[in-house]
Formats: sequence, C-alpha cells, structure tokens
Amino acid sequence: MAKIVVTHGVPDRYKALLKGHEVIAPEALKVFTKAELIEKTADAEAILACGPLDAEVINSAKKLMIIANYGAGYDRIDVKAADEKGVYVTNTPDETAYPTAELAIGLLLASMRRICELNSLTRQKPSHELFGMGKYMGMGLFGNTLGIIGMGHIGAVVAQFGKLMGMRVLYCNRNRAIEEHGAEYTDLDTLMKESDAVSIHCPLTPETKGLISKEKLSLMKKRSVLINTARGAVVDYDALYEKLKEGELFAAGLDVFYSEPEIPKAFIELDNVVLTPHVGTNTLEARNAMGCAAAARILEALDGKVPRHVVNTPK
Repeated sequence: MAKIVVTHGVPDRYKALLKGHEVIAPEALKVFTKAELIEKTADAEAILACGPLDAEVINSAKKLMIIANYGAGYDRIDVKAADEKGVYVTNTPDETAYPTAELAIGLLLASMRRICELNSLTRQKPSHELFGMGKYMGMGLFGNTLGIIGMGHIGAVVAQFGKLMGMRVLYCNRNRAIEEHGAEYTDLDTLMKESDAVSIHCPLTPETKGLISKEKLSLMKKRSVLINTARGAVVDYDALYEKLKEGELFAAGLDVFYSEPEIPKAFIELDNVVLTPHVGTNTLEARNAMGCAAAARILEALDGKVPRHVVNTPK
C-alpha cells in the first residue's frame, strides 16, 4: 500500500482507482498549506498536484516516485527539482483539451459578437435604445481568419471549430503539426498580421514568456480579437490593455492572468474585454476525468512502469 497525497479537495471519482492505497486529501474546495504538504508528503510515494509544488516540498518527500499533475500546464511545478530527485512528473493533456477548447470558443464568440456587453446593456438601457439596424455591430466568424498559436491538443480542437464555421485557419507551432486539421502552417509574425482573431494555446516556458509582446500586438489588424486560455505571462497585458483602450484592437477574451488570482482592474473597466477566472477545465466531467487520469499515472509508476505523459527527464 502506497501513500498518495492530493493537494486540493477536487471531485473524488479518482479515489475508486486508488482503492487499497492510503489517500490523503483535504475537504472539497479546500487546499493543504505548504507546511501541511511538507508534513504529509514526507513519507508519500505519490503526489496528485492540483497547484504549485516547489523544490522545498519535493525535496522533503523522501519516498516520492511521481508527481501527477492535475491538468495540462505544469509550469507551477519545479520540474528541475523533480529531475534531480529522480521523480516522474506527468500531466493530463487529453482530458483538458475539449473543455479548454470549449471555453476558448465561447470567449471567441462572446468577443466577436459582443455577447457579454450586449447582455449587460440589455439589462441596463431602455429597449428602444438597443434595437436598430447597425447598432452595436459585431464581427462574424465566417470568411474571417483565425490564428492558432500552439497546435497541440487544445489548439487542434479550436482549429477544427474554426474550419466548421467557415474560417480560414492559420497556425504556428514549435514544430509543424502531424495533423493540421485544415489549418495552414506559418510563422508568428504572418499569423499576427493576417488573423482577424488570435487564440493562444502554447504552454508557458522560458521561450514563450512574453511571446505576445507589444511589437507582436502591433502587427494585429485594428479590427481583430485576442483570446488567451493558456497562461497570462505569455502576453504583455499592459500593452494589450493600451491596444484595447485606444480601440486598436476590437476585443479580447481572457481566462488567464499574470497575477492570479488578481485580475487587473484596468481590464474590468473595459467593455470590449470578456473575463473569466481561469475556468478552462472547470466542468464536473473534466475535473473527474483529470483526477482519474492522474490516478492512472500514479498506478503506472507504483507498478514500476514509466507512466504515460511524462513531461520531464528524471535522473
């Protein structure tokens, strides 16, 4: 029997897979503090990580074999410390793809068709001020160009949606995708120049931090939209705010922020920004699937196998 520590109180369907092992988890919607994690993981073989995990916690876990990340992005785990300790780090890219893509598509539609803005105005203004040919003009998807930055699991789904809606789809990626899903491979500058809407789906790495800089944003069309469901630090949000405020971009849909859980107040005051609090995978179905996938990775490691979806190179 192994000891498995879960950092957050998440939907517990995963526990059925771990029957026979000791599972230590906080109550629903609760989270272990760092001090509690250091104490509880000292003799644990596995951690199901739903949040940050630094070197101090990793190094204090003397028997640790695997950190199963509850999600696709693992930038909040100290992978270098895990490498040095010989600990596997895994993620759950398959289970997060569709729910995150759904949100990106929702933000795309809401931004281009001004859905959230019009919902608020409909509740605030007299109806005779709202109805009328040409008022509150939005952007259509059909015939416009969608740019995908990062053609991984999530980007591929968004690309397929774009094609379904009659959009031309461009993408840039570290490597040319094996399956292009009807999209055209190009470089980042061309994508930024030619797209009417840009949706970001790359991981946060030293190479992608600040990738969408002031200079890259300046390449975008004046009447265009930026969607970010990846990581806030990929985008220069100060530059993005200025572009939106000055009307140099049509709109933005943002689910992630560089200072989470804080959302920059400046964005809240803009009518042409749709904001959500990092909820890309926040459905019961997705959360259960993510937990079960992470549990499966743990069982593989405990069984002496190299688990699937390893993202590091443990020594």
